Amino acid sequence: MRVSVEADTRSLGAQKLAQAQEFLRDCSLDAWLIAVRESQERPDPNLRFFLDQEFTWNSYFLITPSRAVALVATFDAPDLGQTGLFDEVRTYKEGSRLALVELLRQLDPASIGINVSQDDALADGLTAGLRDHILESLKGTPYAARLESAERLLALLRGVKLPGERALIASAVTETEQMFDQVSREFRVGMTAREIAALFHREADRAGRPTAWSRRHCPTVTVGAKSPVGHVRPGNEPVHRDCVIHVDFGIVRDSYCSDLQRLWYAAADGERVAPDAVRSAYAAIVESIDLAAKALLPGVAGWEVDQKVRDHLKSLGYPEYAHALGHHLGRAVHDGGGVLGPRWERYGNAPYETVREGSVYTLEPSIHLPAHGLVSLEEDVVVGPQGAEFLSRFPRELPILTLR
Repeated sequence: MRVSVEADTRSLGAQKLAQAQEFLRDCSLDAWLIAVRESQERPDPNLRFFLDQEFTWNSYFLITPSRAVALVATFDAPDLGQTGLFDEVRTYKEGSRLALVELLRQLDPASIGINVSQDDALADGLTAGLRDHILESLKGTPYAARLESAERLLALLRGVKLPGERALIASAVTETEQMFDQVSREFRVGMTAREIAALFHREADRAGRPTAWSRRHCPTVTVGAKSPVGHVRPGNEPVHRDCVIHVDFGIVRDSYCSDLQRLWYAAADGERVAPDAVRSAYAAIVESIDLAAKALLPGVAGWEVDQKVRDHLKSLGYPEYAHALGHHLGRAVHDGGGVLGPRWERYGNAPYETVREGSVYTLEPSIHLPAHGLVSLEEDVVVGPQGAEFLSRFPRELPILTLR
């Protein structure tokens, strides 16, 4: 007998709200409290999963496994009510303190997650002043002592993408690859890294797509051995024959990001192959991404995937790369919920987060060749039950350009 599975016709915001309610049970939280004010200037990155609306005064969104209640100032209520997302929209006129306490008294959650975190910036959306205001409001009640970090919940909510989210990311990736195709056809000898970046900006502007991170260094372009490597603005290094061209670029499409790196070798006169050092490094990067994709299994800690790649590159004689192997990708280009990275101080607890089916990651090992420059690729993948499935094309052969 065939069992038909109906597509979820709810809005993506409603689906994410329902997902949050399910994950509360997995996190041993009775409730999740999101609090914002003047959210146009100080947004909480997680409220945007559900709502494309700004709130002026102190606004609270209390989510439990069975109910979702909003408490907002009177003038913020009409549009919120029309969304139909919340089971109840409560309002206040003069102040929110008594209304917040009454809401908590009625639902009486034993544990309340709030958006504070030392290690995950996207789980740290509650400002210090608003947190103090909440604590002051709850003084003399049992609820102040029930507040705790919601970072575990947010790791799940941001990390595990719904089918609709994965489809949006895949569309962003496809469009980004088309931009890479177009711009790479326009490379010329003498063109500078900054001019290459301008071509990517032109393509993004034509499509009406914001860049996935600051336009100042999206894309990051390195040309040859003298370009600085990192989150840096493209410079004036010119393309010449017998050089490596590397670009790191992404866009935002329908609120979801892509993040890809591509590499080309501009052949010397009369040549159609790259130097051995470049070919070998490129092959090592391809092997490393394949290795990471197979190791990216549900239940594995992020640091373990990263370590496999580090060990592989070191076994080939390459130095250790000075960054994580990969990160989550979603509404933010560096989405929350862990990292495929080493157990370094700067990453906190993020490398210990386990990989989950449905998560979308980048895989971006790198090798720096002193005589040639940066050799790296970045692929976007989704975690399946047997390992990673590629959303991007993954060019396993080094593209050779014959430039004028």
